[in-house]
This record gives sequence, structure tokens and C-alpha cells, in this order.
Amino acid sequence: MTFVIVSANQDWATQEMVADAVLLAGCTSNGMSGIYLLSLRYNAPADSFTTAPGQVNTLIAHSIHNVSQTGNGTTLEVRAGYMGLCVGQVEQALDEVRVCSSSAKTLAKFISAETKTVTHGISSIETTPDPLNLIMVAEEFRQKIVFDGFIYLTIVVCLVAFVLLSTFPAWHEERDEDGSVVEVKPFPSRPVTQAIAIALVVGFGLGLVSILWQHINSSSTASMAETLTYGAVSGHVGAGAMALGWVAIGIIGVVGLGIVAMIMSISLIRLSTDDD
Repeated sequence: MTFVIVSANQDWATQEMVADAVLLAGCTSNGMSGIYLLSLRYNAPADSFTTAPGQVNTLIAHSIHNVSQTGNGTTLEVRAGYMGLCVGQVEQALDEVRVCSSSAKTLAKFISAETKTVTHGISSIETTPDPLNLIMVAEEFRQKIVFDGFIYLTIVVCLVAFVLLSTFPAWHEERDEDGSVVEVKPFPSRPVTQAIAIALVVGFGLGLVSILWQHINSSSTASMAETLTYGAVSGHVGAGAMALGWVAIGIIGVVGLGIVAMIMSISLIRLSTDDD
């Protein structure tokens, strides 16, 4: 039973570290553009402007909506991850058409290259796919609100627990009193198992704080973006990133429970042996 628990915990610890690594790598490449914390996109042009309850001055709201439509009905979407940003068009849902980079300046230059000037008679209007600077907003969110330090610490703690798990004694052959060869697997050291349990408790705490921070900040920023732009921009929380974060926390909890069950089982076996 102890051998099964150790093997399962090693596999689960590996899966937890992989989940955290994928979460951190979100929006660093086109293939990872589906893993994002926050998505900001322009809403389609509305035929009429709706005044929200409690809104006294509508001038700012109308101005923001007018500016947002200088992109000629732009459908730009900006996604923000821990280490990068991705931009693409909403109607083109394929990841291949998104451009991702760890530098907001590079993406801004890419978007600026698509700026056009449309002439209507004697007047001209400059249209850009990002009239409200959503790339800048997403970069500010990534730099000033998102914090990935706890995730790195969680990975380190889980790596320590994984290494300690690999030190558990393996099966080996011994001869019993009758001279027969039997396979024996000694119990792991109590200090080592206790160190693993402590490491997992610390990792669970750090991971829980990190995912809560990530979830609350992403949803709050999405709501604030919609409110401050008076509905011209919609914000969305990345379901894939949130799922990876909560799954990683769940895995740490399962591994920790497995270690606790193993410690209790060994203690009961030793007590029964001492009584005999």
C-alpha cells in the first residue's frame, strides 16, 4: 500500500508542476494563446447608446464610444498572460492568426503598421485597430497587477517534495529465517515523510493565495474595463488559465492527503507491531 501511495504521489506531483508551467507559459506563443488570464475586446458598434442608471453626464460615455469606433468597427482582442500578450481578431478564432509576444512595444508597432487614413471629402479620419489602447491596458495589468512569484515558489516546493519522494526505499531481496528469498520494502524515514508533508502544506498555501489573487484580479480588471469604457470594451477571464490553477491546487491537496494517509498507516503498523 505504501508503495502504491508513493508512486501515485510522484505522478501527481509531476502533473502539478506541468500544470503550473503551462499556466506561466500562457500567451508566450501562438500555440499557447488559449491560456490567458484576461481578455479585452472591442464590442460591436451599437445602433443606440443606452444610459446606465445613476449616470449624470453622458458626454464622456459618448466620446469613448465614438473613439472606440474610429477603428472602423474594430474587432481587436488582446489577451494577457503571466509572461506575454496576444493580439488577434475576434471573428478569426484560430490561434494561428494571433500574434503573441512578451513585449507590448513589439505588438504596438505591429498594430500601428495597420493604421490607415480614410478621406471623406475634405476631411480625413485616422483609423487604427486599437483606438483605446487595449494593448497598453493589458500590459499595465500584466506588469502591475499580476504576480507570479508564488507560483514559482509553489513549483520549487513541489520539486523538493518530489525529490524527497524519490529517496524512499525501493524493493530489495532478503532472506528470511527459513532461508527463503523474499522481497522487502522498508518503511520510509519519518523525518523525510514529515518534511514532505510540511513542504506540501506550504505549497498548498502559496498556490491557494496565488490562484485566488489571479482569479480576483482578472475578474475585477475585466469588470472595471467594461465599466470605465461604458460598455465599449468587454473583458473576459481566461477559463483555461483558471482551470489549470485550480487543478494544480487540487493536485497538491490530493498529494498531501496521500502523504498524511501513508504516515498514519505506517504509525498504525508500527504500533500494532510494538504491541505484539
